[in-house]
Amino acid sequence: MSRQSARFSAEVVDVLLAAATGMLLPSAIFVPYLMKFDINTLDFPDAMLYDDTDYLNLVLENRAFFAISWGDAVTKIVPHVSVFVCLVAIGSMIESASKAEPKALKATLSSSPVRKLHSKRSSVRMDSHRASMTASKPARRFHRVYRLVALSVFFVTGVIVVVLHFTAQYKTTRGDLDLIDKSCFQKMHPWFAHNYSCAVIKYNCYAQDLTSPPPGALDWLERVALRTIVFMHCSEFVMPESIREFPSLMGIELWNTTLVRWGEESALSAELHPMMLFLIMGYVNMTEVPTGILRFPPLARLTDLEFTHTNLTALPDSVADSWSNVEVLYIEHSQLNRFPRVVMKIPVLSELSLIDNKIATMPDDVLITAASTYFYDLALSRNPLRKLPDARNEAFGVSLLSLEFTQIVELPLWVHTNVWEYVSLGGSPICEEGHNASLTGIDICGQDDNSWDPLGEQRFPTQLVEPLRMLKSQQTG
Repeated sequence: MSRQSARFSAEVVDVLLAAATGMLLPSAIFVPYLMKFDINTLDFPDAMLYDDTDYLNLVLENRAFFAISWGDAVTKIVPHVSVFVCLVAIGSMIESASKAEPKALKATLSSSPVRKLHSKRSSVRMDSHRASMTASKPARRFHRVYRLVALSVFFVTGVIVVVLHFTAQYKTTRGDLDLIDKSCFQKMHPWFAHNYSCAVIKYNCYAQDLTSPPPGALDWLERVALRTIVFMHCSEFVMPESIREFPSLMGIELWNTTLVRWGEESALSAELHPMMLFLIMGYVNMTEVPTGILRFPPLARLTDLEFTHTNLTALPDSVADSWSNVEVLYIEHSQLNRFPRVVMKIPVLSELSLIDNKIATMPDDVLITAASTYFYDLALSRNPLRKLPDARNEAFGVSLLSLEFTQIVELPLWVHTNVWEYVSLGGSPICEEGHNASLTGIDICGQDDNSWDPLGEQRFPTQLVEPLRMLKSQQTG
């Protein structure tokens, strides 16, 4: 193979490798998730978002496709730049070859075979002589050493990578193997890990015959590997202080638990938990919001807070500052006896569900003073709510307003001008004959299966999550 052919082949291989690294592999990860995306709701299915491992994989795997920082953006551009440079080089070689062909053909036609052979031999002898004169021994020696060192570096690097991989894959596990096997639901195998690496933990107090995790319950875990942790079936739960030692945590869930204490010593922190995305509390017995989730400054990425089946009666004023980055807030099937106007001070809040509480009235100025002027979903169904406030901010808008099974008999004028998609009223007195004369095309009254709240009776999908939180879990890690 000539030098030109070898160079051309190398450039083609470089293009293929760079294209695979920069486009094919990320697309192979991204496209399956894209196919599951619901274009109508602009969301993924609840079965994926609330699954213990699917949501985690959705977030982590798609980092191969999207840039999450400037440094990450630079590294993702490198393969594309490499493809461009290699294609330019290939184009240059093809152009040079096409220009050289006519000259070679002309020289061939104008020369006799004998003269051509003589010229070729003379040329070979001349090239050989020049090479022997110009190539010095030190240069040849340097070339040999360079090749030897390069090959050695590649070989040693390959051996190191293989050794690290097998060490991480098959290293001996230290600790309570039975606890590890029952608690870990997504094992990881990072290099240089000192402890057991697990991304998803379900700590079942009932299965461990405990009322709360002991102080050293999480000592066996690799700190940077843990992403999601679920504490469930704990009759006297105290949040372990070691929760502050996991910087990669993306989500915490409490399920079927009596919360005794979650104080400052185990509080979530913007500095210690920079990746925290969501917090869920389901079937939790607590008389107030724990101070452990009321720290300031707020967690930068904590945008999703969901409470369901709790005995919360009110929210403290401090949530306006502590939860200032929250976009989705559900407090469902709880005991709120007043509309928590403090949540309307959250500037980026766009989904608020207060379904099935004890809210009978709303402050008259709550919409005028709201920090957020747009709600994609405002759900107040299954409350003894008798009236919506008349006063409104002209800029205030709602896409989906849910008022099913309330005591409302009349809607204020702003509902028909500032609600954009639908008002769900099924089961409320306003839908009864004699009260519905003022209803418009966006009002739905539950006349059939298609005229109830399209988002369901509740926003938190209890029916999906509950089977994953069995008292005696049949799942294995």
